Amino acid sequence: MIKNPFKLTRKKILLMKIMSIFGTRPEIIRLSRIFELLDNNFEHVMVNTSQNFTHELNTVFFDEMKIRKPDYDMKVNTDAYGKEVADVIIKAEKLLKKEKPDILLILGDTNSGLSAIPAAHQGIKIAHLEAGMRSYDPRMPEEKNRVMIDHLSTVLLPYTQYSRDNLIRENIHPSKIYVVGNPIIEVIQHYLPKIEKSRILESLKLKKNDYFLVTAHRTENVDNKSSLKNIFLGLEKISKTFRKKIIYPIHPRTMSKINKLEIPKGIKLIKPLGFFDFSKLEKNAFCLITDSGTIPEESLFFQKPCVTIRNTTERPEIIEAGSNILSGLNSENILKSVQTITSKKPDWQWNKALGDGKTARKVLNILSGNLY
Repeated sequence: MIKNPFKLTRKKILLMKIMSIFGTRPEIIRLSRIFELLDNNFEHVMVNTSQNFTHELNTVFFDEMKIRKPDYDMKVNTDAYGKEVADVIIKAEKLLKKEKPDILLILGDTNSGLSAIPAAHQGIKIAHLEAGMRSYDPRMPEEKNRVMIDHLSTVLLPYTQYSRDNLIRENIHPSKIYVVGNPIIEVIQHYLPKIEKSRILESLKLKKNDYFLVTAHRTENVDNKSSLKNIFLGLEKISKTFRKKIIYPIHPRTMSKINKLEIPKGIKLIKPLGFFDFSKLEKNAFCLITDSGTIPEESLFFQKPCVTIRNTTERPEIIEAGSNILSGLNSENILKSVQTITSKKPDWQWNKALGDGKTARKVLNILSGNLY
């Protein structure tokens, strides 16, 4: 009797082993809907580096989003840059040798993604989700990581055509590149009922469209005293001009840098929030001010004006969508950018910049195929 070849193929797919390595808030959130598909279709090994080690920036998302417990926690040493990078590479190398995955899946550009180095050394196929983003700002640690991870990867999964074009300009062959859209759409849509149930507005005594939501944590901003001072000066001008509260869930990195900095009146510093509470604040804010790469994406989906307090961006598609202004760090420019972006009623569309909201299934299909 001749065996059915399709059954053999399906069995092979089920036995394929995929390891996902992640360790920061954005990675966990954006992979949350993909994890389930990996568990259901592959032998999936989840590895948390705990690069973001606080509960508010890591384990809280597993709890509230009902993500299963990772198989491994690297608990990388984050005391200094060199120690962190070395620890990621050393510990990833040991786990990769032990588990021998067929594919390593990485999202983004943090130091956790440098696990691609030992994977490439061992001949393991690497899939890079969020590939191709370029800010062309050499000060950013993330920029260096992006380029390295992309050029080590077997298959590259950019969100946009912009990012695909960046990869092709760097002589990465088009056959390795698949534009899949941004996974945040599925995440927000899936969890929207829980976001709506959040009581964070009542807890902070806030009214809809009557406050600013701020985040700032990037190395090139908060490690530079002058830049950090300009950011707070800009926020002070915004507070006085608009007479609205400024809510600032402050990253531990930023908190460690503001000990000698006087916080202007009108700015309320709070601890980092879970995904549901933070998304509720995004959805109901008057305007968002951030140096994050991911918050402009979320603000576009929620149709909220957003000002990016940076000199460069790796997400030009968000600016082209009309919901975002790149202000730089001059305090007066920050104020003027806020005045400009909030002067018109939001009418922006997210589908061109963020994709069709079907990223997770596309990623599954690509990983299930032959990766050369």
